[in-house]
Amino acid sequence: MPDNNLNATLLRIASGIMRSSLVAGMLAILSACGGSSSDSSNGSSTGDEPDITVEDIPIAYVRRSLPFDENEDFIPSDAFDLVQFTPGAELFVRIRAAATADEVNVTGDLFEEGELYDVKDLSVSNDGSKLLFALRAPELENVDDDEQPTWNIWEYNLEEDSLRRIIADDITAEEGQDINPSYLPDGRIVFSSNRQIRSKAILLDDNKPQYEAQTEDGMDDAFVLHVMDENGTNLSQLTYNQSHDFQPTVLPTGEIAYLRWDNLNRNNRLSLYTTRPDGQDTMSLYGYNSQSTGTEGSNAIIDQPKPMSDDRLLAILRTEESRRWGGDIITIDYANYSDRNQANLDLLNTENPGEEGDGQRSLSTGDIIVDEDDLTISRNGYFAAAHDLFDNTPRLLVSWTDCRLQDPNSEAILACTEENLAIEGITEAPPLYGLWIYNLEIGTLQPIFVPEEGVMYSDVAAFANRTEDLFLADRQGGIELDQDQVDDGLAQLHIRNVYEVEGIDTSEVGIGVLADPAQTPADERPALFLKIEKAVSMPDDDTLDFDRAYIGVARTMREIIGYAPVEPDGSVLTLIPADVALAISIVDQNARRVSDSSTTWIQARPGEVIDSHGLNITQRRRDQFQASTNTGAPVDGYNFPNTEPLLIGSSGQTMAQTYAQSTDAIRAPSVDIIFNDDWTDPAVRAKDDSFEYRYNDLLTPAPASEGCISEWSASCRVIVNYPDHIQPLWELPRQTLDDMNNVIADNTCTLCHNTRDAMGAQQVPAGQLELTASPLDTDNRVRSYLELLANDNEDEIVDGALVERTEERVVTDENGNIVYQTDNDGNLILDADNNPIPEVELITFPITRTMTSGNALNSRFFEIFDPATSNNFEYDHNGALSDAELRLLSEWLDIGGQYYNNPFDAPLD
Repeated sequence: MPDNNLNATLLRIASGIMRSSLVAGMLAILSACGGSSSDSSNGSSTGDEPDITVEDIPIAYVRRSLPFDENEDFIPSDAFDLVQFTPGAELFVRIRAAATADEVNVTGDLFEEGELYDVKDLSVSNDGSKLLFALRAPELENVDDDEQPTWNIWEYNLEEDSLRRIIADDITAEEGQDINPSYLPDGRIVFSSNRQIRSKAILLDDNKPQYEAQTEDGMDDAFVLHVMDENGTNLSQLTYNQSHDFQPTVLPTGEIAYLRWDNLNRNNRLSLYTTRPDGQDTMSLYGYNSQSTGTEGSNAIIDQPKPMSDDRLLAILRTEESRRWGGDIITIDYANYSDRNQANLDLLNTENPGEEGDGQRSLSTGDIIVDEDDLTISRNGYFAAAHDLFDNTPRLLVSWTDCRLQDPNSEAILACTEENLAIEGITEAPPLYGLWIYNLEIGTLQPIFVPEEGVMYSDVAAFANRTEDLFLADRQGGIELDQDQVDDGLAQLHIRNVYEVEGIDTSEVGIGVLADPAQTPADERPALFLKIEKAVSMPDDDTLDFDRAYIGVARTMREIIGYAPVEPDGSVLTLIPADVALAISIVDQNARRVSDSSTTWIQARPGEVIDSHGLNITQRRRDQFQASTNTGAPVDGYNFPNTEPLLIGSSGQTMAQTYAQSTDAIRAPSVDIIFNDDWTDPAVRAKDDSFEYRYNDLLTPAPASEGCISEWSASCRVIVNYPDHIQPLWELPRQTLDDMNNVIADNTCTLCHNTRDAMGAQQVPAGQLELTASPLDTDNRVRSYLELLANDNEDEIVDGALVERTEERVVTDENGNIVYQTDNDGNLILDADNNPIPEVELITFPITRTMTSGNALNSRFFEIFDPATSNNFEYDHNGALSDAELRLLSEWLDIGGQYYNNPFDAPLD
C-alpha cells in the first residue's frame, strides 16, 4: 500500500472511530505499524517475539483478492446467495494475534498453483483446538453449472497441523452444497445445506421425484440446517423452512441459534431462531420485528452471529446486498430481548417492538452508515467480520476498513476529509480491509499488520479456549417421546387459545363465556376448526420446467392436511405430521377462514410436543415470560361449567387437554369437516346439532384419497386442482326430473353461465360470469378461472355478437365543465352549425371479481348461496350448491385459489 494511503488511513482512525481516545489509540497504532515485519506479498512473516498487548491466542482469517468483475466493478456480497463463489481466497492461521507471529497458509497446498478457490464460514471448537470452514474448489472449464464443485466442509486441527474434509467420500461430499459449519457440544457438526435429506424422502412418499425445493422467491435451492457426525456420517435434516435457514451457531444453553429467512406470503424477514440439536423446539429468538435497524430506519439484516463471552451475540449489521462486504458491528442481547424494543419480561409491545431499544447495540464509537443507497459514504468505514477473543478482556478480532474516497477525475485514492467529501461526484473507493484488535473499553483499533491494497479479510476467528456449551441430548422415543408417534411420523400441537394475539385474548366476549355451553352455543363461537395446511416444495426448471402461470393467482401451491376441532375455550390439541412445513388458521362453521394464516412456517419433529399460547407458533419463546390468557382448570378434578360430567380436567389443563385425558386419545385431524357437540351437559340444555361436510358427499372427484377420507395419517394430503376439482362443479348436471324421467328444470351452472344458450345462440352469461371450460386466448387455462378471480368488464350483444359493453361519454374538467375539441393551435373545432364539438371518451363498465384469492369469507360469490342474502339477487341460488361443494370452494379459495396445487399435474412450459 502506498505510504500516503497508509497515512490517510491512520489520520482517519485518529479522527474518526478512535476519537474517544485519540492519544492512546495513535500510540498503539504507530507502535504496531512500526514494529511489523510482515511481508504481505508472499504471505509469510518472521519473528516470534510475543506482542505485549495481545495474549498468545492463535487466530485464523480468510484473505482474498478484492472481488471485481470483468468490467472492473466491485462485486457486492449477496446475503441470500449462499453459494456465491468469489475465487481468490485463502485460509491462514497465526499462532498469536500479532504481526510478528508466524503465518501458515492452511489451504495453500490443496490445489495447483494459480488455481483460484473460495473459503468462508470459520468456526472454532470450544477448546480452541480445531477449526471448521467451508471451501469450494476451483472452477472447472467447459463444465455445466450443475457439474461444478460444490461447497464442502473442512476441518483444520491446530495442534496436529492437519487438514481434512469432513465428508471423505467424493460422491457423498458433492451431493450437496454444505456451508456454515459449527461444532455441537457432543462433537457433531451442525451446518446449512441444500441436501434436504428428509424432505426428499417425504417427496418419494408423496409419489414425487426427489429434488431440491426452491426458495419461495424461486431463485435458489433452499438451504436448511443439517447435522452429521464428526466423521461425516449419519447426516440428518433438522429444519424445514421453505426459504433459507443458515449461519448456525451454538449458544451456551446448547441450543442452536441461526438465521431464518421467513418469506411466507412475501413476508421477507430475516431474523434469529433457535432449535435444539435434534431439531425440536424451533422458535423465534430475536429480531422478527426489527427489520429496519439500518441508518435512519433503512432496511438492514443481521449477519455472522457469533457468541460472546458475556452471553450476547456479536454480529455484523449490513444490507442484503453489501456493496463493500461490510457494515456496522453490533451486539444482540437475546437473553433479555426478543426485539430491539421488546424486553422479554415486559408486556408484549404491539406498537413498536422493532424501534430503537436496548436489545441491539452498535459497538462502533462513530456512526457507520448501513443503507441501500449506492452513493452513501460511511465516514467511519465498515466492519467485514468480528470475533470475540475470549481472553477476559473487552477486545475483539475484527476486519475493518477506514473510509476512503476516489477522485472522479483522476481516480486517485483520497482521505475522507471534509474538503475531499465536498468534491463533486466523489465516491467511495474500494475498501482497504485490515486485521485489527478492537478494544471496546477505550475505543481503539490496533492493526495486527498493515492493510494491503487489493486484498481483504472476509472471515476471522480466534482459537480461544472457552467454556463448553451445555450438552442437550436428543430426545428419544419411548423415553421423552411417544414411540408410536415417532414411528408414525407424528407430533402433537397444543394451542391454549386460538384467539390470543400478542398476549391479548381477542375474542369479543372472552374465553370464559365462550367455554360455557350455557352461555354460548356452537354456532355463536367464531372458531370451530383449526385448519392445517402444508407447503408444496417447488422444483427447479431442470427437474420440472412447467409453466408458472398454472400456479394461478397465488404465488405458491398449498396442500391441506386436515381439520381439528377448536374446543369451546379456544384450545386445540391435535396430531400433526412431522418434518414438513405447516401453516395454520381457524375456520368457522362454513369452513371459511376467520383468522390470519400463519406468517411463518411451523415445523415439528417426530414425537415432539409443541405447546403455544396462540396461533403464532414460532413466536412462542415469548410465552416463557408471559402467562397465557387461558389459565385452564383452576384445580385438579375440575369439571368446566355446564359441560359433560365425565370430562374432568387437572389443574392448568385446557379443555383440549382435558378431553384428551378423559378419553385417553389425542384428536387426529380429518380431511372432512365434522362437528359433534362433545361438551354440552344435556342436563343443562340440548346438545348443539351435529353437522359434517364430507368429500364423499361430492358428486364430482374428491381432492383426497379414499384411504385418507376413511382414516387420517401423516401422509394424507388434500390437493385441490381447479381443472380437476372445481371446474367439474360448474359442469355437473343439475337437472330436476319428473316421475317419467323427463327434465322439468335444468340448473347446470354452465347452461346459464355461458356465452351460448341451449339453442346455440349468443347470449350474455348470467351475472356476467362465464363458467365454461373454453380456453383463454393467452393460454390453455379454462375461462371460468379468470372470470371468477379477476376483475372484468361487462359484455353485451350487438348485432348478434357478444362484445364488451362501451358507451361514449362527454369529457368534463375537474369543475364539471365540458371539455371541447381544439386544433394544434388551441382553437376550438366547430361543427357544421358552428358549434364547438365536445371531447368524448369511450368508457367500459367494470365488474369486480366475485372470488378473492385467500379470502373466502369476503368473496361476493357466496352471498348468492347464503339463505340470509340470496333473495337480494335476481336469481336465488340458495340450495343450488350442496354444503360439501360450498365447503370445497371455500377451502380452495382460502389456500390461495390456485389453478394447480401439484406442480407435476401442471402442463410443461
